[in-house]
Amino acid sequence: MPTGARLTASREMEDALMYLPRKGVMDFRKGQVIFDEAQPSRGLYLVVQGRVKMCVPLHDGCQTVMDIFTTDDFFGESSLVGAAHTHERAVALDHCTLMAWTPSEIEDQVGKQPRLGVALLQMLVKRSLDYEERLQSLALDKTPERVIRSLLCFADRLGARGEDGSATIPALTHQVISEYVGTSREIVTFQMNHLRQSGYIRYSRKSIQVYAGALREHLRQRTGEAIDWGTAEGRSMTAAERSI
Repeated sequence: MPTGARLTASREMEDALMYLPRKGVMDFRKGQVIFDEAQPSRGLYLVVQGRVKMCVPLHDGCQTVMDIFTTDDFFGESSLVGAAHTHERAVALDHCTLMAWTPSEIEDQVGKQPRLGVALLQMLVKRSLDYEERLQSLALDKTPERVIRSLLCFADRLGARGEDGSATIPALTHQVISEYVGTSREIVTFQMNHLRQSGYIRYSRKSIQVYAGALREHLRQRTGEAIDWGTAEGRSMTAAERSI
């Protein structure tokens, strides 16, 4: 994977929550829409408990999952630039408890606590770099590699570490993973079965257990990770070569 998009730990990240006033919480049941075109975002949200799926509906009735947010993650930042009527849709993946601040409340608090502005800027830059890395994967990786990278990402961000080095992710359906990866549910099911049979993951209706170290080594062996992503050879991959 190209490393240019990765954020190095050259300085400590600010914690935006340290500078925000506590607000009353809101509860959303599993599958409930938090905001969409019909119900505009209220502002910047914080996940107190649960998981939220951020997606963009497509014209053919499908959708693309942009990200999945969990405890202590912020989302809905587009409202801070007045983009109240975007095509974004936020949906509760579990029973969720959220906190929210309006754009005016954020602006007022940044005036009182300038470090909040730094924290939000760091968060948005890191998120932008993560999306850049993901876009490169969507453009250049074959589907099996995209599925592997998504599992490693979920393991890192959503997983609970086990003593054996694995990470356990609360259940994600193959449909959600396919919407994140950009392929069909059937292909994701095939790839997940292959990874399970190879011993890289285990999964059930309750969770996905990812052996991240072994899976990362498997990915390195598949890709070589020595590809010069800026070369003509790297750019000349055909659509057939990038697909299954």
